[in-house]
Amino acid sequence: MKLLLVLLAALAGAVGVGHLISSYPGVVAISVDGQIIRLSLALFVVAGTLGALLLSWLLISVYRLLTFRSRLRRWWGGRHRHAALQRLEAGMLALAVGDYARAERQLGRGAGRTPLHYLAAAQAAHAQQARGRRDALLALAGEGTAEVALALGVRRAEMQLDDDDALAAEQTLAPLLAHHAEQRQVLLVRHRLLDRLNRHTELQALLPILRRQKVYSPERLAVLEAEVAVRCLGEVMGDPAALNRVWLGLNKSTRATPSVVAAYARALLNAAAPALAEEVLRKALVSQWDARLVALYGELQGAPAKGALTRAEGWLAGHRDDPVLLLALGRLCADQQLWGKARAYLEASLARRPLALGYRLLADVCESLGEPLLAQRQRILGLECATATPLVIPVMGTLEQAGSARRSGAVV
Repeated sequence: MKLLLVLLAALAGAVGVGHLISSYPGVVAISVDGQIIRLSLALFVVAGTLGALLLSWLLISVYRLLTFRSRLRRWWGGRHRHAALQRLEAGMLALAVGDYARAERQLGRGAGRTPLHYLAAAQAAHAQQARGRRDALLALAGEGTAEVALALGVRRAEMQLDDDDALAAEQTLAPLLAHHAEQRQVLLVRHRLLDRLNRHTELQALLPILRRQKVYSPERLAVLEAEVAVRCLGEVMGDPAALNRVWLGLNKSTRATPSVVAAYARALLNAAAPALAEEVLRKALVSQWDARLVALYGELQGAPAKGALTRAEGWLAGHRDDPVLLLALGRLCADQQLWGKARAYLEASLARRPLALGYRLLADVCESLGEPLLAQRQRILGLECATATPLVIPVMGTLEQAGSARRSGAVV
């Protein structure tokens, strides 16, 4: 259609020029070295047009001849780029479906390879656990631009962490931290590295940056903060002053997390600071009831346990059927050598939730009450509870003794 329109336009132009020439006939005189050459206007126009076309063709031919080599290089380079793009597409598809051997072949051979080809080929080799080929491909990728260096460094560190080579990953990550300390992927790798090396103090300092850069969701960050706080508290067990510094360094929401309170209280108990542990647990239980904190409250000993028993018995009004609270009360009573009350609380707890710990504590109480046969029975029941394997319980004493033992159980 376009060719037809061009031909029609050319024909119309030729007709118009012919009409113009026929309407205004004339002669063109050209003087050359004293000689006068006369041409009709029509012949002059035709000759001039043909000469202009011939000159244009000659100039274009000379230009194309002079630029032949550069145009050949561009064509050859374009062909290589097209082939490289096809190999990249095939390799990435193979990598996506788990055909790692084919992906490595497609991405690691041929001309026109870019750092992206080498990086993807290294990923395929890494998936095949071929560390030598992987490192060679990463070396071939070079450094290139800052973006390429960043991508290669991050991926190399991730692969080294996959190989459990945390020290090598730390060396790889060090130059990236100098220029990209708050880049999201660098932060992810650094978090993973510090967690692997158990550097909890550095990890705790990293958490505010993770929050500011929105690396994780708020919910995930809250869980991470609690986990790191528990680990930091576990590292300074036995030193109340150091424990207090770590505790005060936590934000308010983390200090309110039951797992963190439990870790702090446990550390205080191990540091022989039961009074402070009792205060921490009591305040936390007033704000939120948690089974872990209640169980720890039952481990208080000595002078703090006397007041703790009174407070814990006051909690029965709202948690009468809580087996953890009943177990804690049994432990506190046993610490005060209130054997009868301890037995009643422990039996009530076991009636609601059988636990190996409850049976062991009840066995100790029975021994203190001078009932070794019943204590042995409780130990067997505790072993059965711990192993979930029914055991044969020997007949201990007469039926009358067994009936007396059953009647002695009290339900709180």
